Amino acid sequence: MRLFLSLVLIWMLSGTALADTMQPLGRFHVINTAGFIERDGNRAPLASDLETGELTLYRNVVGNLVLTISETDIELFEVENGLAGLTWNSGNSSLLEAADILDLSPHTLPEQVQAWGADVTWPGQGEVQLVLLPLGENAYSSFLISHPGSSTVVRQMELRKVSGPPNRPAPKATVPAPVLN
Repeated sequence: MRLFLSLVLIWMLSGTALADTMQPLGRFHVINTAGFIERDGNRAPLASDLETGELTLYRNVVGNLVLTISETDIELFEVENGLAGLTWNSGNSSLLEAADILDLSPHTLPEQVQAWGADVTWPGQGEVQLVLLPLGENAYSSFLISHPGSSTVVRQMELRKVSGPPNRPAPKATVPAPVLN
């Protein structure tokens, strides 16, 4: 699987985000929801991992997202053309496809769905590509892609807001309530 990002800048910040330059978006629970390893053209699912983590998400003054994980800040840059600027092959896996993400968004065109990403050094994984896509106001889908040796490892993560309004998507159409007798 190959993921092409329209990213030129690679930047990893360290330290705590400065409150006066960052707009807080909230604290989020993170869980690995799916993944696979591909080696020699063969794809196998990753074992289930139901442990959750937590991160804080901010938007900086230029519109990039900053994830704070374990006191480390990672800046994700806006992907040109949003969802339309990303390509990936989720075939023979349970990963979300671009059409799934579009369906979960309030938008009708892939270029209207914002996306952020960066190449970063990830603990235990080395150099990885990290991509974040919104799933409404209170959730994000994320992909962590690494290339150890001749393999490709893709982890799909879901970020859900810790507190606030329910994390259910708004209905796209008004459906009348059933009549009860």
